[in-house]
Amino acid sequence: MEKCVICGDDQDFKQYESYNICTSCADIMEDVMSEYFMKTVSDATKPKAHEGYLHYLDNTSRYVSDYKKILSKSHKYTVDISERADNALHESKIPSKQRYFERMHEVLDWLEGTPQFYHYYFKEYYKCPSCDTSIFDKYESEEVGEWLVISCSNCGAMVKKYFSPKIV
Repeated sequence: MEKCVICGDDQDFKQYESYNICTSCADIMEDVMSEYFMKTVSDATKPKAHEGYLHYLDNTSRYVSDYKKILSKSHKYTVDISERADNALHESKIPSKQRYFERMHEVLDWLEGTPQFYHYYFKEYYKCPSCDTSIFDKYESEEVGEWLVISCSNCGAMVKKYFSPKIV
């Protein structure tokens, strides 16, 4: 059986085709990436960020720019969430939460050393799969039960769905 590249446990299911990541690490990866995804997309709607983004679009092709935009602050985000996870780990007295934050540190350390994973993970999420609209221009987020659903506000197609993201 193959081992998880993050924690070394047995890989029970291949969540990410190009990476050997176990289910536990993949679940935490989804939590981490959902927060990063929402921060990156929502930052594009802020006036200053949007102005810079439009300037950037003028200098490059549209969707290549969107793709680069979603990756531009990945290092800063990894450092920020790592600090917050560390604080939560030290403050939590519940063993299951401590294990979650310990595993989150392993995932974040791996992301820090494997920045190309951001390229792999977000390759399909910088534009709508149905109408090719930029998610930076046209997106909606909605909580549906235990899910956070990101959809295209242009055509209504679902772009990404996250289960109960644990924002640290």
